[in-house]
Amino acid sequence: MKFKCTGKWNGEPFERVTEAEDEGDCYDHWHLWAAIGNATITDFVMEVCAND
Repeated sequence: MKFKCTGKWNGEPFERVTEAEDEGDCYDHWHLWAAIGNATITDFVMEVCAND
């Protein structure tokens, strides 16, 4: 599945498409990389891409 992910990474807005198995996998992907990079994610929203 593909997800449109939006939010703020250390206060900077982002919008990316992420491929993941499901919503939990997508969430875990973003938060794992935030932990590795010592970053803060806020206002995180995932939407399933309609064209998947």
